[in-house]
Amino acid sequence: MKKILIIIAFVFLFSFIKNEAYARTLPQARTSKTTLPKTQSASIGVTPKIRSDRHALIIYFSNLQNAESISYMLIYKTNGQDEGAGGSVKPSEGSASRELLFGTCSKNVCRYHTNLSNMSLEVKAQLKSGKNLIKRYKIKI
Repeated sequence: MKKILIIIAFVFLFSFIKNEAYARTLPQARTSKTTLPKTQSASIGVTPKIRSDRHALIIYFSNLQNAESISYMLIYKTNGQDEGAGGSVKPSEGSASRELLFGTCSKNVCRYHTNLSNMSLEVKAQLKSGKNLIKRYKIKI
Protein backbone atom coordinates (compact mmCIF):
# COMPACT_ATOMS: atom_id res chain seq x y z
CA MET A 1 0.00 0.00 0.00
CA LYS A 2 2.90 2.40 0.79
CA LYS A 3 4.45 1.70 -2.59
CA ILE A 4 1.27 2.69 -4.39
CA LEU A 5 1.00 5.94 -2.43
CA ILE A 6 4.65 6.80 -3.18
CA ILE A 7 4.13 6.12 -6.89
CA ILE A 8 0.99 8.27 -6.95
CA ALA A 9 2.88 11.08 -5.15
CA PHE A 10 5.70 11.00 -7.72
CA VAL A 11 3.25 11.02 -10.63
CA PHE A 12 1.42 13.92 -9.04
CA LEU A 13 4.67 15.92 -8.50
CA PHE A 14 5.97 15.24 -12.00
CA SER A 15 2.71 16.40 -13.54
CA PHE A 16 3.57 19.97 -12.43
CA ILE A 17 7.04 19.96 -14.00
CA LYS A 18 7.16 21.01 -17.64
CA ASN A 19 9.81 19.42 -19.82
CA GLU A 20 9.63 22.07 -22.54
CA ALA A 21 12.11 24.91 -22.96
CA TYR A 22 11.35 28.03 -24.91
CA ALA A 23 13.80 30.39 -26.57
CA ARG A 24 12.64 33.76 -27.72
CA THR A 25 14.28 36.09 -30.21
CA LEU A 26 14.16 39.71 -29.21
CA PRO A 27 12.37 41.99 -31.69
CA GLN A 28 15.44 44.12 -32.42
CA ALA A 29 17.44 40.99 -33.30
CA ARG A 30 14.79 39.79 -35.75
CA THR A 31 14.73 42.89 -37.91
CA SER A 32 18.30 44.15 -37.91
CA LYS A 33 21.17 42.60 -39.78
CA THR A 34 24.29 43.51 -37.90
CA THR A 35 27.72 42.91 -39.30
CA LEU A 36 30.80 43.52 -37.26
CA PRO A 37 33.41 45.74 -38.92
CA LYS A 38 36.66 44.11 -39.87
CA THR A 39 39.26 45.43 -37.51
CA GLN A 40 42.91 45.58 -38.35
CA SER A 41 45.54 45.19 -35.75
CA ALA A 42 46.96 48.52 -34.67
CA SER A 43 50.37 46.90 -34.26
CA ILE A 44 53.05 45.72 -36.63
CA GLY A 45 53.95 42.09 -37.20
CA VAL A 46 57.51 40.87 -36.68
CA THR A 47 58.58 37.28 -37.38
CA PRO A 48 62.28 36.40 -36.94
CA LYS A 49 63.56 33.08 -38.37
CA ILE A 50 67.01 31.54 -38.57
CA ARG A 51 68.13 30.91 -42.16
CA SER A 52 68.44 27.20 -43.03
CA ASP A 53 72.27 27.29 -43.12
CA ARG A 54 72.23 29.00 -39.68
CA HIS A 55 74.47 31.87 -40.86
CA ALA A 56 71.78 34.58 -40.85
CA LEU A 57 68.55 35.77 -39.28
CA ILE A 58 65.66 36.67 -41.58
CA ILE A 59 63.11 39.12 -40.16
CA TYR A 60 59.68 39.41 -41.77
CA PHE A 61 57.71 42.63 -41.13
CA SER A 62 53.97 43.08 -41.76
CA ASN A 63 51.26 45.71 -41.11
CA LEU A 64 53.79 48.45 -41.73
CA GLN A 65 51.01 50.84 -42.76
CA ASN A 66 50.30 51.28 -39.01
CA ALA A 67 53.78 52.70 -38.30
CA GLU A 68 55.53 56.03 -38.76
CA SER A 69 59.03 54.56 -38.35
CA ILE A 70 60.60 51.17 -37.61
CA SER A 71 64.14 50.26 -36.57
CA TYR A 72 65.76 47.00 -35.47
CA MET A 73 68.96 45.90 -33.73
CA LEU A 74 70.45 42.41 -33.51
CA ILE A 75 73.11 41.85 -30.83
CA TYR A 76 75.06 38.67 -30.11
CA LYS A 77 78.36 37.43 -28.74
CA THR A 78 80.95 35.58 -30.80
CA ASN A 79 84.00 34.19 -29.05
CA GLY A 80 83.31 36.53 -26.12
CA GLN A 81 83.12 39.68 -28.29
CA ASP A 82 79.94 41.70 -28.88
CA GLU A 83 78.76 41.92 -32.49
CA GLY A 84 75.57 43.13 -34.08
CA ALA A 85 73.66 44.53 -37.00
CA GLY A 86 70.86 47.02 -37.28
CA GLY A 87 68.80 49.04 -39.67
CA SER A 88 65.37 50.40 -40.43
CA VAL A 89 62.34 49.65 -42.56
CA LYS A 90 60.25 52.17 -44.45
CA PRO A 91 56.53 51.92 -43.63
CA SER A 92 55.73 52.59 -47.29
CA GLU A 93 57.00 49.07 -48.09
CA GLY A 94 53.78 47.57 -46.64
CA SER A 95 55.52 44.31 -45.80
CA ALA A 96 59.24 43.66 -45.93
CA SER A 97 62.01 41.28 -44.93
CA ARG A 98 65.61 41.80 -43.86
CA GLU A 99 68.47 39.30 -43.77
CA LEU A 100 71.08 39.88 -41.07
CA LEU A 101 74.28 37.88 -41.53
CA PHE A 102 76.22 36.53 -38.57
CA GLY A 103 79.53 37.73 -39.98
CA THR A 104 80.96 40.12 -42.56
CA CYS A 105 81.13 40.13 -46.34
CA SER A 106 83.51 41.97 -48.65
CA LYS A 107 83.85 41.53 -52.43
CA ASN A 108 81.50 38.51 -52.37
CA VAL A 109 83.63 36.75 -49.72
CA CYS A 110 81.84 36.18 -46.43
CA ARG A 111 83.42 35.29 -43.11
CA TYR A 112 80.87 33.93 -40.70
CA HIS A 113 81.16 34.25 -36.94
CA THR A 114 81.43 31.11 -34.83
CA ASN A 115 80.52 30.24 -31.23
CA LEU A 116 77.43 32.49 -31.23
CA SER A 117 75.64 33.12 -27.93
CA ASN A 118 73.34 35.60 -26.13
CA MET A 119 71.57 36.62 -29.34
CA SER A 120 68.70 39.09 -29.04
CA LEU A 121 66.65 41.15 -31.48
CA GLU A 122 64.96 44.42 -30.59
CA VAL A 123 62.44 46.09 -32.88
CA LYS A 124 61.28 49.64 -32.14
CA ALA A 125 58.34 51.26 -33.91
CA GLN A 126 56.63 54.61 -33.64
CA LEU A 127 52.99 53.87 -34.47
CA LYS A 128 50.63 56.30 -36.20
CA SER A 129 48.46 56.21 -33.08
CA GLY A 130 51.33 57.91 -31.23
CA LYS A 131 52.35 54.86 -29.24
CA ASN A 132 55.90 53.57 -29.09
CA LEU A 133 56.24 49.83 -29.58
CA ILE A 134 59.25 47.78 -28.51
CA LYS A 135 59.41 44.06 -29.28
CA ARG A 136 62.27 41.97 -27.91
CA TYR A 137 63.18 38.44 -29.01
CA LYS A 138 65.72 36.02 -27.57
CA ILE A 139 67.15 34.04 -30.51
CA LYS A 140 68.43 30.53 -29.94
CA ILE A 141 70.96 29.07 -32.37
